Amino acid sequence: MSEQTSQLAEVLYLSEKLDGAKIPPELKEKISIQIKRLRRMARQGLAAGEYEVVAKYVDWCLKVPWYSITPDNLDLNNAKQIMDKFHYGSEDVKSVVLEYLAVLNRKNKIQDTEFAAPVLAFVGVQGAGKTCLANAIAKALGRPFTRISLGALGHSSELRGSPFQNLGARPGSIVRAIVQAQAMNPVILLDEFDKVSGNEAARHDFMAIMLELLDPAQNKTFRDQYLDYPIDLSNVLFISTANRFTTIARELLDRLEFIEFEDYSMEEKLVIAKNYLFPKVLRHAGLTKEELVITEDAWPILVKAFAQEMGVRRLERNFEKLARGVIKEIVLGRSKQIQINAENAPEYAKKALPNIEEIRGIDYTVNNEE
Repeated sequence: MSEQTSQLAEVLYLSEKLDGAKIPPELKEKISIQIKRLRRMARQGLAAGEYEVVAKYVDWCLKVPWYSITPDNLDLNNAKQIMDKFHYGSEDVKSVVLEYLAVLNRKNKIQDTEFAAPVLAFVGVQGAGKTCLANAIAKALGRPFTRISLGALGHSSELRGSPFQNLGARPGSIVRAIVQAQAMNPVILLDEFDKVSGNEAARHDFMAIMLELLDPAQNKTFRDQYLDYPIDLSNVLFISTANRFTTIARELLDRLEFIEFEDYSMEEKLVIAKNYLFPKVLRHAGLTKEELVITEDAWPILVKAFAQEMGVRRLERNFEKLARGVIKEIVLGRSKQIQINAENAPEYAKKALPNIEEIRGIDYTVNNEE
């Protein structure tokens, strides 16, 4: 097969792929023009370099779930149960979510499609459960969940994409999140909203795009530079997280519903450790609940030792260290079951964190009150 014939076959493949695609008619026409251009070049044997660029563009356009909407589960009782299952506390946040579901439920009943979802902004210390609750909200709604780390983006083009003709171009992270979710109404977590860039000019560009994303009057026609075609984001439930909101543009503040996450009390951390973190730690470590037993009187000692920092992220990591130490004892044949009680809890805490006393001056006495 000659090179010219091969190029023409590739162009025909793209054309057939486009014919069966479910995409907006205007976009299909736009791609058809690109394919016709490729066909003319292929007849002259000049399409090899252009083909990969156009083929990649067509592939991305077809990956977008243009007409796919996941049905919402608007049962408020079910939503409350799911949020409680995956996230402890934060009742004020859960109340706002239930209010949103109630309004959406009513709008659906009266067939009113003009409903703008609130843009929730979770503000609080690291490890306060902001991402966990956002994921729980998605599960409660029955929507796919995706996360975009804004702090990891170096340039605003990573959010909006760059023209497909550019070398190495691809859609921005918003479109990629939609493609990953395979629905036009996912829950998208805009993580580390306050850390988008240290450069003032870049921060201004990011905030301008954020305004377009989160403003109901603008996000119906959000234009990714790679697709170069408006995409409707009005059905997306955006949730943003930040450690503080002093760096967020004033124009955005009015469009965000800020909910502050306070640090957990020691009593709350105890409940979270027992009912949420420990089962996950056991599962990830490959331990059974029979192999590692923690008695009731040992829990306050371990949690107090492991939860000195704000949030519960470090608390989980410290329990993971504890679990690894237990696995080592079992694998070495020293014991088939480890039981941690009030007497030996300080010993196991020190094994997990050898320098804990020197660093923090922890008092391990069982009856030590907060």
